Amino acid sequence: MEPKQASFKNDPKFNMGRTGEKTVAEILQRRGWYIIPSYDYSGEDGDKAPKLHGAFNSYVIPDLDASKEGCRIWVEVKTKTAATYTRITKRLEHGIPYRHFRSYKEVEQITGCPVYLAVYETETGEVLAGRLAELAKNARYSDSAVMGKMIFFPRDVFKVVARLDEKVAGS
Repeated sequence: MEPKQASFKNDPKFNMGRTGEKTVAEILQRRGWYIIPSYDYSGEDGDKAPKLHGAFNSYVIPDLDASKEGCRIWVEVKTKTAATYTRITKRLEHGIPYRHFRSYKEVEQITGCPVYLAVYETETGEVLAGRLAELAKNARYSDSAVMGKMIFFPRDVFKVVARLDEKVAGS
């Protein structure tokens, strides 16, 4: 009998990310939005990224499907300790894997619902947000052996949408 692998749900980074997703969902709900958390649909063991499936392709969907007063949006949530200063651009940035960015663009195209990127910074206690299509106008692309293909957005193009007193546990 093979030993059971440790659950990735016990990983502190996973838990920090999940806490950020729930925090952003709560902020939206307090502001009148109704939420379908995509992570509720992540496979039997919670180990698969939720996807939008078509006949020939499927696309990873953002973390939250939010609706309010006839408006529907997607929100991808990232929980980071802080923005990273990049010497190349001489600016603070937040990044996501480029393959996810491409997938979110397809989800927006297919559903007609805008995709937003929300970043919860545990050091500052701030939640930043911006529409992915707008953030992309100021983006920087990178391909490294360590991180793979990434897309980075300047911190200053995000809007601060909330300031939290409590920091994410373990940060």
